[in-house]
Amino acid sequence: MAWKLLVKMNQWPIIALILIVVSSVGTTVYYVWEASIMGTPSLCRDPLNIRSHVYNPARLQTVRNCITVSGIVNNVIVEADGDYHVWFHVDRQFASLLNSANNDYLQGDLLAEIICATTVNQQDAVLACENYSSQIPIPSKNQNITVTGPYVLDNVHGWMEVHPVYSLSTS
Repeated sequence: MAWKLLVKMNQWPIIALILIVVSSVGTTVYYVWEASIMGTPSLCRDPLNIRSHVYNPARLQTVRNCITVSGIVNNVIVEADGDYHVWFHVDRQFASLLNSANNDYLQGDLLAEIICATTVNQQDAVLACENYSSQIPIPSKNQNITVTGPYVLDNVHGWMEVHPVYSLSTS
């Protein structure tokens, strides 16, 4: 009997309701997937205003305000601007974060920059680290790490980075 009533009703409201439900479910699935790859907002805070201490920030194009990504450290390099470059091979679920420069020049690694973490020997970078010294731990080669920070394109080198690192944990 109920189906006869539905047949007699105008079908446009039913179609509209179905479209709304499908679109709501699709949106929810997308954002759940996005959060699983890009990290959670609670980790994406910059309470110490670390980002304000990035040397020459104009070279970085922000792709995502914050991301959390994990992988295994391949190399750690001390830079003259006081930063540590942490090159790491991302876990499989984060492979889409790499671009051709990461793959071609960096053997598929992503760069995480821990800024103002050591002595600044580059004169034009001294001001950026003034009144700030990173407390983020420096990982060792072959350690599993999880980093959180802005996901950016380095327009000078062409590769993708997490820069600056807001947090880093090892396991």
